[in-house]
Amino acid sequence: MQIWKNCIADILYYDDRAAATNDEGYIVRLSDDSIEVTYDDDDGAVCYRGKNSGDGHFNLTAPERNGRASLHCFPGSHFMEGYWQEGDVRGMWRIHLK
Repeated sequence: MQIWKNCIADILYYDDRAAATNDEGYIVRLSDDSIEVTYDDDDGAVCYRGKNSGDGHFNLTAPERNGRASLHCFPGSHFMEGYWQEGDVRGMWRIHLK
C-alpha cells in the first residue's frame, strides 16, 4: 500500500462558490484494488473509500456525507482528478500526491 500524507487538493464547485485549495492534510492510501482519501474540514472528518475499477480509475463513497466521487490517475502521475458530489453540492477535485 502506498500512502501520501501531505496532499494538496484543488476543489472546484459547480455553483457560485469560489474554487479552493486545501493544503491541510489530505491523506491518500492506495493499494492495487482500493483507495481511501481522508481529510478534515469545517464539518469534521471525511473519509472517501472506493475500489479500483481498472487502469487507475476509482469510484468512491463517503456515507457520512452522502458523498460519491471518482478519481483518475495516469501511470507515473502525481495527480488524481475527478468528480465529487455531497448531497446537492457537486464539483471537481484535483489531488496532488505529496
